Amino acid sequence: MSHATITQRLADMSIVLGGYREPASLYKPAIRVGNLLYFSGQLSAMEYDGVVAGITGQLGSEIGVDAGYEAARQCAIGLLNRAQTMLGDLSRIRQIVRLTGYINSGPGFTDQHLVLNGCSDVLIAALGEAGTHTRLAIGVVGLSFNTSVEVDCIVEVN
Repeated sequence: MSHATITQRLADMSIVLGGYREPASLYKPAIRVGNLLYFSGQLSAMEYDGVVAGITGQLGSEIGVDAGYEAARQCAIGLLNRAQTMLGDLSRIRQIVRLTGYINSGPGFTDQHLVLNGCSDVLIAALGEAGTHTRLAIGVVGLSFNTSVEVDCIVEVN
């Protein structure tokens, strides 16, 4: 799929990439090994200059599935920002191989899969067949900055 097509698909979803920030901690946002990119976790909320911005809260006890879906959607946008920064052109993505979602879940919350759809839907809509992936949605009792969702992925590139 061409860069122009991907850009248009993102625009159709009102997504404009840009504004990517390097991590403040001691890790790399992604590492390339051969034709695979391993992306570090992308949070739905981050702390900048002492202020937490983004979607926070525990699913089921503080926020609902719709807010969680949006949090996962924001994670997808962050992953695409990282990919564009590393690759220069999203059309170099051959396949999203694996997506793992960590969902900040309250007791009894069992809709992690519905929350992670927010990320999957963006990747598939933007990249077409290359955006389809295997995935795992995991409920966890807490995440950094009380973020609602964190995702990581493995991407095959040309």
